[in-house]
Amino acid sequence: MSNQSTENAKAIFLDRDGTLNADSADYIKSVDEFRIFDFTPEALGILTRLGFRNIIITNQSAVSRGMITTEILDRMHAKLKSAIQPAGAVIDGIYICPHLPEDNCDCRKPRTANLEKAVRDFQIDVNRSYFIGDSFKDIQTGAALNCRTIFVCTGIDSPPIKVINQWRPRPDYIVENLLEAAKLIEYMGKNRKP
Repeated sequence: MSNQSTENAKAIFLDRDGTLNADSADYIKSVDEFRIFDFTPEALGILTRLGFRNIIITNQSAVSRGMITTEILDRMHAKLKSAIQPAGAVIDGIYICPHLPEDNCDCRKPRTANLEKAVRDFQIDVNRSYFIGDSFKDIQTGAALNCRTIFVCTGIDSPPIKVINQWRPRPDYIVENLLEAAKLIEYMGKNRKP
């Protein structure tokens, strides 16, 4: 029985490419190209210990482009889960949009269908949750559901801080990488006023 039975769960919604692993301008097309950042296991371990559900929300149009199969995606995610396990970290859910931008679907970020589905599936309290990503669309997605948002500067096209500060919505926090984000969340949890 979950110790969170009296209240809805809290979650960390995570972009994938550029947040958990190195991104590629040419799409990540194989398990070998899927390179997990060195700090990702420790970061997700911290978030797991803090009682968050770790849920990936990712656009993967390479599927519709015929560049990758869902089987290869599954193998990438198995590699990720295996890499983080020694740090005591868990990925609770993975929600993928396989569509092209021109498909005009509701699950491609910054639209929120996948995020809303995750909230329903895990009974998430969005007011206690965060969305972490390396792009404006990640910040838009999290803000649309009233999650606190954290921008990480590990994407391939990470803009200058002065540009990020002009975004509307702008991220609640800007940090160097996912590990800094996890440590910030841990710090805020310890110093929250009762």
